[in-house]
Amino acid sequence: MQYKNIKKTISKYKIPIIIIICLLFNILIILNYIIKINSPKPKFKQIKPKITFNQKIDYYKPDKIKVQNINPSIISNKTIYLTFDDGPSYLTEYILDILKKENIPATFFVTKGQIDKYNNIIRRMQKENHTIGLHTSTHNYSYIYSSDENYFKDLNDIRQKVFEITGIKSRIIRLPGGSSNTISKKYNQNIITRITNKLTEKSFYYFDWNIDSNDASGSQTKESIYNNVVNKIHSGTNIVLMHDLATKKTTVEALPYIIKYAKENGYTFAKITKNTPKIHHHINN
Repeated sequence: MQYKNIKKTISKYKIPIIIIICLLFNILIILNYIIKINSPKPKFKQIKPKITFNQKIDYYKPDKIKVQNINPSIISNKTIYLTFDDGPSYLTEYILDILKKENIPATFFVTKGQIDKYNNIIRRMQKENHTIGLHTSTHNYSYIYSSDENYFKDLNDIRQKVFEITGIKSRIIRLPGGSSNTISKKYNQNIITRITNKLTEKSFYYFDWNIDSNDASGSQTKESIYNNVVNKIHSGTNIVLMHDLATKKTTVEALPYIIKYAKENGYTFAKITKNTPKIHHHINN
């Protein structure tokens, strides 16, 4: 009889008990959420990417480079102009460190992609006596090569941004793809001919290259980049194309070896100015 009474009681209060259990469960979930959102967030230390080299190099420094001069341009019958397109990026700082250690200048053809994030890098370029050239704002072929107006609008955009950072209105230009690119005619026939003529008329100075490191290809190792450069440098003017995009770590790794080889073989380094011998490709638009 007692068992039947217990069973009857449980049956009578079954639904209220289930409701109470559900309420308690929901209360626990809410309490857990409140504790979680009010708990202090863990702080993660930002680690700066490091680039290491496989071996230490004893760098050769020509006697004629004076320590008190900051990255002086030394024009000789064997001059190398190191140029870097598409930056700035986090790798640009490593490039500048190498150039500073070697006391040599270079030329950077910048875009607007990450310039706000790395405007301190642009200021450092200026402070350390490098040339800040212009590579258009967007580097978007379909836009800049669709009309003369779009090209110069894009160019003036990056020129203004560099001016705001440095106080200098650069006139040193490199066209995306170089003046020999054939992609432009897909968007507008003969546009490169018109653009280069107008650049000259407006007292801008555009430069292509006569040595390609081929680092634009993602498959290039530091060894292949090194060989692509040192096997092609020659007497006279050598304008070397490289890149300082965030994906070009092997370019940074190859750079000290290229500089070492060049110095040991009597080459000097200079930055591009309006007086630099013009290296222009054949226009194919």
